[in-house]
Amino acid sequence: MDEQKMVIPTHFHMLGEIMLFKKIAGQVEIDGQAIELGRNVLVFIPSLGMHAIDMDGDDREFSLLQFERYLLSELNLLEFTSQLERPLVIQLDEQQAGFLHSQFEWLENADAKSEDRNLAYSLLHTIFLFLAQQHKGCLFNAEQSLVAARENKGLSKLIPLLHHLENQQTLNLNLQQAADICGMSKYHFSRLFKSLFDQNYKDYILKRKINTAVAMLSESRQSITQIAYACEFSDSAYFCAKFKQVMGMSPGKFRQSTQTVLSFN
Repeated sequence: MDEQKMVIPTHFHMLGEIMLFKKIAGQVEIDGQAIELGRNVLVFIPSLGMHAIDMDGDDREFSLLQFERYLLSELNLLEFTSQLERPLVIQLDEQQAGFLHSQFEWLENADAKSEDRNLAYSLLHTIFLFLAQQHKGCLFNAEQSLVAARENKGLSKLIPLLHHLENQQTLNLNLQQAADICGMSKYHFSRLFKSLFDQNYKDYILKRKINTAVAMLSESRQSITQIAYACEFSDSAYFCAKFKQVMGMSPGKFRQSTQTVLSFN
């Protein structure tokens, strides 16, 4: 596998995401639609949006903002809920890109849990308002997404498992335990899961662990060993091997190349 390639396989989670790419080559796939990524591309993924990202080469620079749904209420943006429940991929012009990059830079320097909270929320309000107004120029086909959502209506049956994974903050659930949470037999759970994600449950759990490790490598200064145990791997060597298998690079190299990750949850 290309050491410079970063592959984040198909997944979904409870958090929404905003990704602002300053430099990038690759593509994002949302609900089965593949869209090319490039300089000054903005990607918005609402909660439970299925997506995957392939990044080519190591010349990439981006910011990632993750947020809980309740943030829209705190920002007094409930009137824009319908606009902010749909994925968005847009090619920004230079003026738009400069404006948003500056908003993200200011946000990165504001502490959401201290006296800077008002400033952070003001910046977030501006960013979300911009997003709500951009769907006319979106590169993402919303009608095609609705078709995909109807085809994947079985996703709702997995919501109890999603909530359990988020609320209990553990990923060490075997197949039978996951099926029980969803009120299904192992056979039907496995078939539904594979049909939705094109991967088995065991592989999905591994990728969820890697996704958690990605956030920790980006946000914290914990050692590789500490992160391995925090993400419920048996040892650091096994963690490093699996991380490279999924991400195409070692945890250490990923940490060197990672960009700013902001969380509001």
